[in-house]
Amino acid sequence: ALLLFALAKPLTDYAATLIGKDGRKAHGTATVTPTKDGTGTEITVTLADDTPGATRPWHIHTGTCEQGGGVVGGGRAYAPIVIDNKGQGAGKATLAVALADTTTYYVNIHDAAAAMGIIVACGDLKKP
Repeated sequence: ALLLFALAKPLTDYAATLIGKDGRKAHGTATVTPTKDGTGTEITVTLADDTPGATRPWHIHTGTCEQGGGVVGGGRAYAPIVIDNKGQGAGKATLAVALADTTTYYVNIHDAAAAMGIIVACGDLKKP
């Protein structure tokens, strides 16, 4: 009976509103849900009002937009977001790790692979 109780423990969902940094108009949303088996994490990101044709690397990091930390789940798990001719883009990633509900996380949208230090948009993940 104890094992069933442990398996029934709800896993945390997170959401973030992505806000443009340094005067950029780009904005969007991120949603994070546990994988069905509870061992991983699925992330969906949408962007709007961004530069058409841009390719944006992105990641979940530990910490907050104001106080950054390391990438969660390894950078290769995240395919870059390609911005279409309307300034919109979307990305998905599945991580092999679950997000701990005792840690803070944020989503960072980087300018380009050659300009990772420039942040286009950022949002702190919050439990809804």
